[in-house]
Amino acid sequence: MKKKVLIAGTGQANYILQLYENIAPELSRFSFSSINLKGFGNLNVHERADKIFKYNYQFGFPSLNLGSLLKGIIHLSASTYFWKDHRIHFAEKGLLNYLAHSYRLTKQHLHAYSFARFIDGETSTDIIHFHFLNHKHGLFIYYLQKDYKIIYTYWGSDIFRISKWKDHEIQKTILPKGNLITAATPEMQFAIQNRFGFNLLDKFRTARFIHDETFYNVAEQLLEGDKKWKADFKEKLNIAEDKLVILYGHNAVEENNHLKFIEILKEIPEEIIEKFHVVFPLSYGNRTMDHINYIKKQCSNLNTGFTYIEKFLDWEMMAKLKIISDVYIHAPTTDGLSAFLTEFFYTNNLAIVGSWLPYKTFKNYGLEYVEFNDFSDLKEILKDIEQYLSIYKLKIAQNRSLIIQNFSISEIQKNWLDIYSELDK
Repeated sequence: MKKKVLIAGTGQANYILQLYENIAPELSRFSFSSINLKGFGNLNVHERADKIFKYNYQFGFPSLNLGSLLKGIIHLSASTYFWKDHRIHFAEKGLLNYLAHSYRLTKQHLHAYSFARFIDGETSTDIIHFHFLNHKHGLFIYYLQKDYKIIYTYWGSDIFRISKWKDHEIQKTILPKGNLITAATPEMQFAIQNRFGFNLLDKFRTARFIHDETFYNVAEQLLEGDKKWKADFKEKLNIAEDKLVILYGHNAVEENNHLKFIEILKEIPEEIIEKFHVVFPLSYGNRTMDHINYIKKQCSNLNTGFTYIEKFLDWEMMAKLKIISDVYIHAPTTDGLSAFLTEFFYTNNLAIVGSWLPYKTFKNYGLEYVEFNDFSDLKEILKDIEQYLSIYKLKIAQNRSLIIQNFSISEIQKNWLDIYSELDK
């Protein structure tokens, strides 16, 4: 009989579909289903999900009658973690804010209780593969009554950007309940262990996410074919042919440090920055128009060309953008193992990356790029950027072949198949 796996946690479809599309067909002894997968408004996502998963459950907070509401409240009242959550909330928010928002926290627990009852009663699950562990997504695990094997998969932000104590606490108390924990890199694994205990060591497995190969297939055609498209694409983005194109950041979230980058541009001599054209991809992430508009305002007095991409780019447009960019600067506050940066390496163009990011994996594979320690360092690099481009021209020429060799689907797929084989015992 097949073991039934439920994909829970964040329902972010792009990573999840890409992963299970490639591993589910190779795991004939398992049956996969998803719950609350995001993106069903997109017909393509819906069709892809139906091909991968046996069931695509959707669960919303139910309308509770008086009987079920009382039953839920009684169950919550008996939960030590329910009261612990309220104590943490009180300590973080203070009395007035606690009183104002305690109902919302209680409602979150009621939702988690109902969610757990649904999984226990409706899904016939044997294994839960949980993605992106935080309080919002993980609370239901406390209310499960059946015994499940559990895989926890970290994405990066769920460990590197923990800002709330309740997110810390839920990870600390839930991780020991899991059978296996996956992290994309050794640095991520160390960060988790350092925070929650090295007694978790035996549970860890290294497994990276499978990238959508569409980008690489499209990029290869563009790189090997006629390059006449470059001039038209630059014109479409209002980039003059003689400008050095600098791509900065990969989304609109403030953690990309756009404003720090703009501040150093203001300190670079005008005869240098007038040769630049900077492109900001701002089409996704936790977009706030206030932040985007502030970026534009700060750039308005600089004698540099700017392009702000606020619409989603298809694979061809994304590949073209990375190929025409002479330099990509990647400097988020934290990160796991950036797919955006990995794709950029494929172009053999120059990447400049913050040294604080946990990218030993890239270094171990021999990928070449420039590192900087802080934004003052970045300023000096940009002042001498033509020299850096000359020095690194031959070094970065190997990056494409290294990406093909080490980030192929078959290479990453094997790790995931090994993980599931451990649960098939």
